[in-house]
Amino acid sequence: MIPRTHTLKCLSIAGSQGPTNGDAHLQLFTIASYLCHQRSLPIMTTTQHACRKYFPALEQQPEVIYLDSASTTQKPSSVLAGMMEYYQRYCANVGRGNYTWAQKVTDGISSVREKVATFLHAHHVSEIVFTSGTTAGINTIAYAWGLHNLRSGDEILYCPDDHKANVLPWLHLQALLQRFGTIIHLIPYSIMPSGEIDYEGLRAKVSSKTRLITLTHIHNVFGALNDIARIRTLVGKEIVLSLDAAQSVGHLAVDVQELGVDFLSFSGHKMFAAPGTGVLWIHTRIHDQLAPFLVGGEQEIASPSGAGEAYLPVHEMPHLLEAGTLNIPGLLSLGKAIDFINDVTLTTIEQHGKTLTSYLLRHLQQLPEVIFLPGIAYSQRPLGYGILSFYFEGYTASELGFILSSHNIYVRVGTHCTRGRAAQQDSVRISLHVYNTTEEIDTCMAILQQLTNAR
Repeated sequence: MIPRTHTLKCLSIAGSQGPTNGDAHLQLFTIASYLCHQRSLPIMTTTQHACRKYFPALEQQPEVIYLDSASTTQKPSSVLAGMMEYYQRYCANVGRGNYTWAQKVTDGISSVREKVATFLHAHHVSEIVFTSGTTAGINTIAYAWGLHNLRSGDEILYCPDDHKANVLPWLHLQALLQRFGTIIHLIPYSIMPSGEIDYEGLRAKVSSKTRLITLTHIHNVFGALNDIARIRTLVGKEIVLSLDAAQSVGHLAVDVQELGVDFLSFSGHKMFAAPGTGVLWIHTRIHDQLAPFLVGGEQEIASPSGAGEAYLPVHEMPHLLEAGTLNIPGLLSLGKAIDFINDVTLTTIEQHGKTLTSYLLRHLQQLPEVIFLPGIAYSQRPLGYGILSFYFEGYTASELGFILSSHNIYVRVGTHCTRGRAAQQDSVRISLHVYNTTEEIDTCMAILQQLTNAR
């Protein structure tokens, strides 16, 4: 355990005595100074979680309280070292040569694919497609599967309040198909105040025309865990299920066999790996329904015997959907990230997230200015996975984010890549991970309490 002292810093503005009228930014600076002068916030001695020492950015800047892990996680030393080892010791392309460096990197990427398959409880490595992230994964589903399997009259069920990466690909696919005379229908389903999918409402919208339902495992704003296996039971075996697992993989155990989905997408950078890496898991029962939408690289151009046009041979999965050069250092970092998670254990990460989320919720509920977005605050069984979003009466989300940032507390503000709730109103999102502590939450709550007292 690593003790450290965290001192809240306040901004000093020459001649500022308290809140004044004037420029909006000057007012925010003044509020930050005002809070520090009204009542001195305590200098806190914090016993850090043992994991924090493995994250250089946090270890080297102990004054920072990073509460934006749903946007991207911090990177442990082992992940960074793995990337640098590739660049410094065997920088070569994958599958492009038989010399030592090329063979080492090819074996390394194959090892990562095997690790991912084991991590997800996949039956075979051919089900693991490397992508640049969740967005690329869901777009791959839309174009590699949707373009070749959907017919006029078919329906896709989707949630308009999901991350835009789980909404826009289907809207774009609909528009693209329409240009070629194929009319498909997007049927929206809703989310309950608890942040979960309205399961019965979803089932009621399923029809004989429903071909695919796109789902989210843990919502990136509401933080609720959806019961995906229950949805599979409700809708039957024939409908294709696509799952956005960006906020669940690496936070809790994810077993594709138990979930019962056909596609699952996630991003490496939300589970300690480098940005620009991701995975699309595709059930083997779907493989013969796929066609590439990106071609090139190792894929061949062949000509039939005799006269005729050249054609594109069918490639085996996963290379069918992996044209071009892979993000080699990023994927090697993904393997290191899985190693790190396995060392810490998913059980530890999940339990730590639940404990911190409950602690944060209890403290936010004590502030009358806090208005929660849908999520565990409205659940009869408030079980959180590291994400809470809210408004703070009297301040815009941007103002609150600015004030917290002036104290080195980093949170996300905005609509968080969704269409937004309550007439596009921005909100504040706090998202936690294994390197966060209750003491950091206390520090954040002290700032919010000062805002309450200052009104």
